[in-house]
Amino acid sequence: KQWYQRRVRGMTWKNAVVILSTAISLPLSVYVAFKLKERSSITEQEEDLEADYDVIERVLLFPDGGYQCKHWTKGTCSFPDCPMLHHLTNKTRLKQVLESAQETIDVCMFVMSCAVLLDTLAEAQKKGIRVRIVCDDMRISGSQHKISEEALPVRVDNSRAMMHHKFVVIDNQVLLSGSYNWTASGAAYNRENMFITNDRRVVQQYTDEMNKLWDMFEGSTNVEFEPLTSSSMLKNRFVHRVKG
Repeated sequence: KQWYQRRVRGMTWKNAVVILSTAISLPLSVYVAFKLKERSSITEQEEDLEADYDVIERVLLFPDGGYQCKHWTKGTCSFPDCPMLHHLTNKTRLKQVLESAQETIDVCMFVMSCAVLLDTLAEAQKKGIRVRIVCDDMRISGSQHKISEEALPVRVDNSRAMMHHKFVVIDNQVLLSGSYNWTASGAAYNRENMFITNDRRVVQQYTDEMNKLWDMFEGSTNVEFEPLTSSSMLKNRFVHRVKG
């Protein structure tokens, strides 16, 4: 005991700091080592998840600068001064991605009035591919007749909030997402983007969102579309301003 008291009295403040630092740093070091091991385990799991497929990432940028010539696509354009585009546009590339679907196409789109892309959905459904569409109730007027004519399954957000998403999930494996609304003029003249990826972790989050919205808007399936007239379009624009 006397020896211990002499040791304590002889201890300098520097010695005390060293002992205190050791007491604090030891458990901290153990914690850091544990977290690093945990993170390493997660990283290994992520690598295992990606081991059996190649991640694809692609970007489509708009505008295309005009409209692609339908006759050129078929190799039959005979107009020497044709004002249409005689090269592959990004809207056509987007159409090709949609046409690659084997089982499902889920579309969550604020505005969708592009006849070419809607026709692609209709053709996919005729082939037995399951098509689902979620859109905003105030922005459906431009596509209502095509959707109704082709009996495409659609559910609308009839709440006061905007359904402002713009994404597509194909076969629960490929995601297309960006600023581009499905309009012909948007692809031709607007500065827009569309990102394409098959990253499973990313695709799964959008798949979950689509399923959530599809269930949320159950009951809004059988939409009674009014005739598309100048007065109905004016009404939609007015209600859109109130809703926003």
